[in-house]
Amino acid sequence: MEDEIDLRKYFGVLVRRWKWVVAFTVIAAGAVLIVSSIVPPTYQATALVIVTGPRYQLQFDPRIQNLTDLQQPYKAFPELALNDDLVRQVIDGLGSKLEVEDHELARFRARLSARGGSDPSLIRLAATDQDPKQAQDIANTWAEQYVTYANDLYQQRSSEVAFFETQVTEADQKLKTAEQALVDFQARNPLLIATIQLSATQTTLVDYLAADQRLALIVQNARSLQQQLAQQDSSETVTLADELAALYVQIDALSTQPNVPIQLQISGSGVLANRTVAEQIASLNALVDALQDKSAEIKRQVEALQPDILALQKTREEAQVELDRLTRDRDVARDTYFTLARKLDEARVAAQDVTGEVRLASRAAVPTEPVGPRKVLNTVLGSVLGLIVGVIVAFVIDARRPVAEKSPVLATSTRAN
Repeated sequence: MEDEIDLRKYFGVLVRRWKWVVAFTVIAAGAVLIVSSIVPPTYQATALVIVTGPRYQLQFDPRIQNLTDLQQPYKAFPELALNDDLVRQVIDGLGSKLEVEDHELARFRARLSARGGSDPSLIRLAATDQDPKQAQDIANTWAEQYVTYANDLYQQRSSEVAFFETQVTEADQKLKTAEQALVDFQARNPLLIATIQLSATQTTLVDYLAADQRLALIVQNARSLQQQLAQQDSSETVTLADELAALYVQIDALSTQPNVPIQLQISGSGVLANRTVAEQIASLNALVDALQDKSAEIKRQVEALQPDILALQKTREEAQVELDRLTRDRDVARDTYFTLARKLDEARVAAQDVTGEVRLASRAAVPTEPVGPRKVLNTVLGSVLGLIVGVIVAFVIDARRPVAEKSPVLATSTRAN
């Protein structure tokens, strides 16, 4: 209980010193009221700016797409309205309408306020001035400059056109270079010649290999006929069938000559069916030797063709690779040029739209009622301040009075004596 606060003691101080409390309250309220009455009234004009979405989206070429799914940075718009560049543009726009001291950036910005409306897409731009018409001019000039500034900042249509113009110029130069490189290559392109030569050489090689295979079969047939004749008496005359078989082998050997430029000489002559078996075997031996010589010559020709074929294949592939590369470069350069050209046309069409997404929703009217000074509110606040000061003074004065005045018992004893 000893730690409890005795409020009666403090209340007694206020009762005893109430005059001080009332005096300070009245003086403070009166002083604030007088000052508020002397200060010239201040007027506020408000213009409204709204941020809208795009009305349409141009898309001449789907390979370069605009990002349309991003949220508008609504929270940034009020702060953006008070940046140094824009405030300086507003000051320059007002020019001689402002006093000389109002051209100072910080002083002028103190008269401006920007905040979001009930919807984040709505921005309220308010300007204050002692002259209501001046407040209107400041608010409207600020709103107009803000609309232009925000649209240029977020849309940048003029810079977009300039950017794509530069890109189109560079793409056009690259396309011309790629096309000229392809033309120059075609003037020395060995692809067709190498292809024809390779095809002809491959045909010759096929003929050689086919002839060699045919000769191998003829030699095999001649060997078989020799083995058949070896079983007969060498002094006997060959039969008509064996003679015809030998003749067939010789004719078959001669039939291989048209495709292979090798002369085949077959010795021997005589009347059909008058040769002995030994003579027929000797004739077949000569035929086999000639066929084997012919086969050896074909193999040498085949070996000689291989380097030519490989060289022609290399030349053809090198030419084809070079042609493919130059054609690919030309096609890529052409696609790039056409894509950028369509995007440039799109940017130029979009640049014709001067409305923008940030628009002036409402111009400020001339304010008729001042927003300051607020006499009633200021007087109330002054009274509260005076009351607080009066209470503090009352406790200070009461704390400095004599001890006898503080104790009622001592005061009564003193008066009795």
